[in-house]
Amino acid sequence: MSPLATSRLRRSRAVDRAVAALITMGGSTVLLAVAFLLVFLVAQCLPLLRTGTLHPRETAVDGRNPLAALEDEYRENVVVIGRDGAAHVVPKAGTPSTRSLDGVHPPLLQARTDAAGTLVALEDAAGTLQVWAFRTEVSWQGDRRIIGVALQRVLEVPFPGGGHLLAVAGDRETPFVMVGTGDGATVFSDSNDGTAVRLQLGPAPQVGALSRDGTEAWLASRHELAWFSLAGAGEAPVASRATVPLAAVPTAAVLVLGDVTCLLGDESGTVKAWQVVTGPVAGSRVLDLAGAFPGRGAVRALAVSQRDKTFGIVRQDGAQLAYLTGGRVLMSFPDFPKGAAVFGLTPRVDGVFAVAGDGSVHRWSLDLAYPEVSAKTLFLPVRYEGFTKPELTWQSTGGNESFEPKLSLVPLFVGTVKGALYALLFSAPLALAAALFVSQFAPRGLRQLGKPAVELMAALPSVVIGFLAALFLAPLVQRHIVGTLGLFVLIPLTLLAGAAAWEAAPVRWRRRVGGWWEVALVAVLLSGAVTAVFALEGAVERMLFTGDFKGWLLGSAGVTYDQRNAVIVGFALGFAVIPIIFTLAEDAFSNVPQSLISASLALGATRWQAARTVAIPAASPGLFAAVMTGFGRAVGETMIVLMATGNTPILSLSPFNGMRTMSAGIAVELPEAPYGGSLYRVLILTALLLFAMTFVLNTAAVVVSNRLRRRFGKLAA
Repeated sequence: MSPLATSRLRRSRAVDRAVAALITMGGSTVLLAVAFLLVFLVAQCLPLLRTGTLHPRETAVDGRNPLAALEDEYRENVVVIGRDGAAHVVPKAGTPSTRSLDGVHPPLLQARTDAAGTLVALEDAAGTLQVWAFRTEVSWQGDRRIIGVALQRVLEVPFPGGGHLLAVAGDRETPFVMVGTGDGATVFSDSNDGTAVRLQLGPAPQVGALSRDGTEAWLASRHELAWFSLAGAGEAPVASRATVPLAAVPTAAVLVLGDVTCLLGDESGTVKAWQVVTGPVAGSRVLDLAGAFPGRGAVRALAVSQRDKTFGIVRQDGAQLAYLTGGRVLMSFPDFPKGAAVFGLTPRVDGVFAVAGDGSVHRWSLDLAYPEVSAKTLFLPVRYEGFTKPELTWQSTGGNESFEPKLSLVPLFVGTVKGALYALLFSAPLALAAALFVSQFAPRGLRQLGKPAVELMAALPSVVIGFLAALFLAPLVQRHIVGTLGLFVLIPLTLLAGAAAWEAAPVRWRRRVGGWWEVALVAVLLSGAVTAVFALEGAVERMLFTGDFKGWLLGSAGVTYDQRNAVIVGFALGFAVIPIIFTLAEDAFSNVPQSLISASLALGATRWQAARTVAIPAASPGLFAAVMTGFGRAVGETMIVLMATGNTPILSLSPFNGMRTMSAGIAVELPEAPYGGSLYRVLILTALLLFAMTFVLNTAAVVVSNRLRRRFGKLAA
């Protein structure tokens, strides 16, 4: 070999090695990127498995026969209201101090705080009922922050003889206090007219609760729970609007954030959640049991969070934290002080405090993790506040502070599958039929023109398709919904009838018509079918649907018609999927050896018989892979479904309703989700499930394609 040839061979081998290394590096980079993405998704989802932590902190003693206690939002000071009529400030670090309450005559007979930890009501020895507002004062000494507390009297009225404090609610401007008496209760407030409201309840009430705005009250006697509406109440006694019998004597009551659910603890150790729902008679109300939390030992106290549906339960044998919506106990307290009945959650729900009977103040640092996220709330029906039955709902944000996130992934999953299936119903038949025609029947000129034209559809941006679907296609289909549905019936019937007539026609006629003439004949048939459908649309709608299809649909089936619905998604998303399925299917048909087709024709088969018995079975692995690839493309699409469906996360299989897909939900809500919060991690979990879903689909496509290849591979050998 000459030196020149040797030099060229060396350069050629060097180039080959460099290209091979570059290809290997590129492939490895792709695999590493996918692996990194998977690891990132899993790492972001793992915190959802945490159950929360509870760490005991320092203990201090200066309660002096405690009756009630409050803690500031910075967790610096616990204020204990003692029987001596003073406020004992127990700081996190430092020396406890005592502050007198001006105008209070010791000893105090009873005291109670509100659920928010901002008001304390008390009865003193002089027989007065007073309400004091608690607030935090922040000052600075150089760069050192000083957290102080202040108590201000906001209400003072005579205390009813023989009464006992049941509840206090409201704010410093408008406090409300409920005092139980022998035949009911009295609600005092600092409202405009200052009128006390009397509540009628036969037996003496044991416990009670007030809504924050003072418009609702709950009273429980030994055998009955009653709900009262105080809106518009005057001097006349108010009767209960709804009652329910009780199986055990109640011992504690409190309203969960939002004032919709009343938690009622009893002597049996069970905490029951009651809600007011609409009764069977118009305008009536009934009390419905929304959940129960059984335990051992009588319930001594209840405390609720002011940020979510978390609440604490103090029983004779200890204390627990539970979450209302998920219906589960989050954690139990280690070494809870025996006999402690003064118990509360900090305003930011990052700590818990309890005051024992000897005045010792116990504190815990609290990390609830993600109490609103569990397997039940993500994948099973859940009864939320205000609902009458468990439902699968996605609603991540609300309009008020009492809103609870509803993070069921089922509507998003169903919406994803629903949109992809409707897209395949439209795109798969058209794409496969077009691929079969182009590869087996179309004349050469039409094949060279048709294939690039269809493949060029893939270059159209999905946002453009979604824009056209939302602003042009959706209103058009809404105006002509009957005609659109008629096309799904008449076009297949027209094609079948045309094919049957074509087969029945004399052979000499069929031989004269071929190539472009066949395409023109089919185009004429389809144009005639479309024209006939829309020409008769009005008459058909009047005859079958009394002139209003959408009204008939709502009246007969209870289904509403949304302008942006699954039908629109089927058209728009199917338009985007057609090029993918067509290209892969046409390649599969083209890879079938022409000798097989020629042999079939030589044995007397028609072109359709050769395609049906030879081309389609031999290309079936590629056809299945094409459909599954199109399905994966439809599952992962974002902009089209986001714009063409209205992005409504409702759980409905109706083709006339909108939906929200997993990818659209991620695109819409992830930019606004607080990093590390529940919504953020649930959306990351959604992305992980979407990743797993496409992986399973692609794996299934490969497995089925391999089996089909082994079965029909001999045809192409």
